[in-house]
Amino acid sequence: MSSSKLKRAIGAVKDQTSVGLAKVNGRSASLSELDVAIVKATRHEEYPAEEKYIREILSLTSYSRNYINSCVNTLSRRLNKTKCWTVALKTLILIQRLLGEGDRAYEQEIFFATRRGTRLLNMSDFRDVSRSNSWD
Repeated sequence: MSSSKLKRAIGAVKDQTSVGLAKVNGRSASLSELDVAIVKATRHEEYPAEEKYIREILSLTSYSRNYINSCVNTLSRRLNKTKCWTVALKTLILIQRLLGEGDRAYEQEIFFATRRGTRLLNMSDFRDVSRSNSWD
């Protein structure tokens, strides 16, 4: 198996594991659905996110401010843990879409998360290790 196929397979396993963990994390069913939709919208695949997952996130977060807070926290964790450029890029694009098309409370939650010390949009420590030819 070539190195790129192996890395794609590992990315798929990571995504499936994240989906499984989101389903059994002990939170309410709707918050679990939100976590699953975020993982599916920011998969390791080198294809654009499926619009249905973005729409699902927008729909789920229209219910309450707590959902928006949870969404911002999940996106922050996803962005800060990843070492894969596709996940990072899709997460940033998703944040941009949520700010543009979602509730105005997204701006406030991102601002408050930053004031609480969450490094949501700080990508200074990011290094892509998904490919051997990525530059330092």
